Amino acid sequence: MAKHPTKTDRLRKLGALNPQPQRVHAAWFDSAGFFDANDLVQVKYEMLRHARQDGVTKAEAASLFGLSRPTFYLAEASYARDGISGCCPRHVGRSPPTSSRPK
Repeated sequence: MAKHPTKTDRLRKLGALNPQPQRVHAAWFDSAGFFDANDLVQVKYEMLRHARQDGVTKAEAASLFGLSRPTFYLAEASYARDGISGCCPRHVGRSPPTSSRPK
């Protein structure tokens, strides 16, 4: 019988699994519930929200969420440009062709 993929399996497949969830020290990620330190999209969004809404510095927010300042700035620019989808992982490299036309 095939097992159903877990959330962690799905995050890994999407490239959105936080490689260091133990570095997230925001208190609201401590209890098992809505916030999941394994979900890198959620971690990035909450880092940005915390800096904007709660008045902490960008360096403090990055540190609290276990990410670097350069990651904060990249996430901030991506979020400003694309909204929440800017926090999603991007594939690097060539995209596959959209159609296969005969030569």
